[in-house]
Amino acid sequence: MIAWVRRLAHGRDRSGPTASEAALVNAREARRQAEARQPAVSAVAAKLRRAREENHFRERIEELFKGAPS
Repeated sequence: MIAWVRRLAHGRDRSGPTASEAALVNAREARRQAEARQPAVSAVAAKLRRAREENHFRERIEELFKGAPS
C-alpha cells in the first residue's frame, strides 16, 4: 500500500490496464476475428482441394492416353 501512495504522490498513477491485460484483450479480439473468417477460409480450402483433385485425375488420364505407366 505504501508503494501505491508514493506513486500517487509523485503523479505516476498506473491504474490503467497493464501490459498483460492489454495483451489478453488483443488476443481475444484476434481470436474473434479469426473465428469470423473461418467460414470463408473453409470455403476457399474446399475449392482448392477440388481443383487439386481434378488436376490429379486429369494428369492420370493424360498419362493413360500417352501410354505412360501409371
